[in-house]
Amino acid sequence: MPEFDLYTIIAQGVGVIAMVLAYFIYSARTRKTLITLKFVSNALWATHYFMLGAYPGAIMNVINMGRETVFQYKTSKKWAQTPIWVVVFIIINCSSTVLSWQGWQSALPALGASIAVIGLWCASPLTIRLFSLPSTTCWLLYALMSGTVSGIICNVIQLIAIFVGLYHDIKERRTAKKEAASNEAASE
Repeated sequence: MPEFDLYTIIAQGVGVIAMVLAYFIYSARTRKTLITLKFVSNALWATHYFMLGAYPGAIMNVINMGRETVFQYKTSKKWAQTPIWVVVFIIINCSSTVLSWQGWQSALPALGASIAVIGLWCASPLTIRLFSLPSTTCWLLYALMSGTVSGIICNVIQLIAIFVGLYHDIKERRTAKKEAASNEAASE
């Protein structure tokens, strides 16, 4: 049975906060809010993994914080508008995986993070959510293979949140189509 000292309890508490926040990320209605919440979540996960001594997980989340910082400025700063950032972060993800290789399952976080880079580059929250499905699935598979309960719970929560967000997107699109059809019919 693992020993739970105050430090470990605090580390697990940080993980719990990160898991709760994960739900709200993909329910965000704007790209800016989604990326801001993702940044905060990554900071919490980096802290959580660091406190538990799981340094590769901490490093990947720090890289992701850098990604969110750049992507947050995509619409307002010229230096952040070049798609070269997508390539840069994919290369960084792959390089960090090579440096911390622990078998073929180590490719799953890099694949998940790289898919997320492509999705988060996009402007539409709907597109971000669509790319997040395979990204989060990669992380879920990795969590299952690694036996990390908090990782499994977090990724399941994220998948649920993504599906809820997609449901709202579909509902909004249907409502907009019905309103457009009604307005068109009324103008005839």
